[in-house]
Amino acid sequence: MQVHAFAPTEALALFVRAFEIIEADGAMEKLLIPETGLILGFRYAGSSSLVEGATRLEVPDHVVTGLRATARRMVTAAGSGIVLAKFRDGAAGAFFDPPLHQLFGATLPLEELVDPRAVEAASASIRAARDHRARVDALERFLLAQRARRDWPGDPVVGAALRAIRADPSLRVAPLAGDLGLSVDGLEKRFRRSVGASPKQVASILRLRRALGAHRPGTPLTRLALDAGYYDQAHFIRQVVAAVGVAPRAFLQAAAFCL
Repeated sequence: MQVHAFAPTEALALFVRAFEIIEADGAMEKLLIPETGLILGFRYAGSSSLVEGATRLEVPDHVVTGLRATARRMVTAAGSGIVLAKFRDGAAGAFFDPPLHQLFGATLPLEELVDPRAVEAASASIRAARDHRARVDALERFLLAQRARRDWPGDPVVGAALRAIRADPSLRVAPLAGDLGLSVDGLEKRFRRSVGASPKQVASILRLRRALGAHRPGTPLTRLALDAGYYDQAHFIRQVVAAVGVAPRAFLQAAAFCL
């Protein structure tokens, strides 16, 4: 697998964390760790499927994936290529109409959210591109056109909540809501609508990603857990099992995963 990362231009930097082009020389299977932002993809070659138990779901060539609490197993055919836009947490609402919590756990054709004619025009440009930079440029043009059609000021309260959770993923929701002048229910409704998941779910994803990203051979699980914001090693183990299905030591030793 080859991964090529590109930073967004200034016009999209507030909304897109990174663009990635992923190509598979041979067939591959990877575990996709949950993200805190939505992901949009245009496949320009090959195919891929999501595998959950005995179920195999063909991934659309033009796709949006919402936030989710558990990892996904993806099987990709040899010769495949896809260009991805990885949105910042809370920023995808600048491009899509539905409240983002309606996309939680979903993998949808992009045509269900955006004018199919615009999707097909962007797809044709990406398929015709001669190199990776041109593919990313075509995706950026598509996103800028979608952004121009929407008046999206964002929610400053949700932005403040996100900053607090990023700084301390062990933060409890009730004190955070009080600091922001809201009830817990009021904060959660606004947060889920703008971000695509609850504050607790986003904090859980952040802790998991930080722990897995910090892992090095020989790192004690307790150190990983505490540095990532878990209460203790037992909390870390429970959360990893819930997200990926196995205990962290076995997962980290054996799994091929993508952060």
